[in-house]
Amino acid sequence: MKTCGIDNCSKPVKARDLCSMHHQRLMRHGDPHTVMPRRTKKMVDCSWTNCTSQAVSKGFCVKHYYINRVLQKNC
Repeated sequence: MKTCGIDNCSKPVKARDLCSMHHQRLMRHGDPHTVMPRRTKKMVDCSWTNCTSQAVSKGFCVKHYYINRVLQKNC
């Protein structure tokens, strides 16, 4: 079984003499050597008054997001 054409990669070939990972990089970025940094989520406090919980969605914690959603629906 052939291995990937990239140095220090011993994974099996998928297409174009590249393994699955390097082939995806080639297709997405045009270069199999491209490595994109992983995105990290910024931890933000809930924007509700006097709430110290971490925000989950749209600036609110789970509890206040639900309350805000219900209030928006009733308007």
